[in-house]
Amino acid sequence: LDCVRDLASNMTSKMRIAGIRADGAKCGIDYDPHSPGKKEALYRFIRAIRPLVMERYSLGPDLNTTMCELEAIAERLSIPAVKMAIAKAQGYDLPSFLKRYRVLKQPFGHATVGRIRAGFGLAAACRGALEFLNIPLQEATVAIQGFGGLGSAAAYTLHEAGIKIIAIADEEKSLISTNNESLDIKAILPTKCGNVGLIPSSGISGRYGDPNQIYDVKCDVFIPAAIENAITADNAGAMQIKAVVTGANLAVTQEAQKMLNDRGIIIIPDFVAGCGGSLSMDGLFGPEIEPSAQEVLNHVNNRMRKIVKKIIKRSQQDGVTTREAALRLCSEAPIYPEARPYGPLDI
Repeated sequence: LDCVRDLASNMTSKMRIAGIRADGAKCGIDYDPHSPGKKEALYRFIRAIRPLVMERYSLGPDLNTTMCELEAIAERLSIPAVKMAIAKAQGYDLPSFLKRYRVLKQPFGHATVGRIRAGFGLAAACRGALEFLNIPLQEATVAIQGFGGLGSAAAYTLHEAGIKIIAIADEEKSLISTNNESLDIKAILPTKCGNVGLIPSSGISGRYGDPNQIYDVKCDVFIPAAIENAITADNAGAMQIKAVVTGANLAVTQEAQKMLNDRGIIIIPDFVAGCGGSLSMDGLFGPEIEPSAQEVLNHVNNRMRKIVKKIIKRSQQDGVTTREAALRLCSEAPIYPEARPYGPLDI
């Protein structure tokens, strides 16, 4: 319960930093995600919260869930879309809402806009940090801990931008480049919606090892993109990196944050680097005219990079950590509870 409460608080911070006029929420199920009963456990849970999904809770996937799973259950429960709450908040009739919602199902890269949007935002946050560090994209090196929907989408987006992904880890193993050149990301990427989370066990050039070996890789940016408490006091002191761009919620412990800050390593907080999904909803449902898939992702990229640079600048200006700077910006964000969450202020 404490974990989910913290995640909900983090989600509210994501809304604030993204300039979205809504509060955040999270839900979770205490259940073995590898159990054969997972599908029905998800079904029972979403059936129980169906009234909230229809009225005020914009449902989405996180650790150990995929959008495909959620949408299949929504169909069983006659829920037109898992984000029906947005239709009500934005004042859309159902046909207009569903027309825009279908943009998320359009193909993009190895997946769809809906599957890639959060990882696309995480990659944009990474680019913002690299730009601040004055590291040219073609020379930058990145390691990614976690290869689920978020990590794989970030890897794809960064690779397409010419950034070298030199190490990836999942819950079972790591795969590390042996020549400091990029791994063959396209060969590693999952091809099906449900087939995410694990790197192929063989056939990819690189050195396979224990998942914890990812923390020993020297690189410019380290991206935790899976579980909470990924970077702790046990590994933060020895990491050979210049920045942490935190995709996974609560991925860096407070002790580790202090150690990294003391070493001069930039940390882009989880509620910043992880708000790409929220920014995509703003890019999709905010404009008066229905945007294209590329326009939605361009919105995510441009807004995220600006937010990252604004946080770092505020951190330097106030002499505080990037997390404290981001929290100050959140606290200063005006709240308009009667306004639509997305798009220009209409009150």
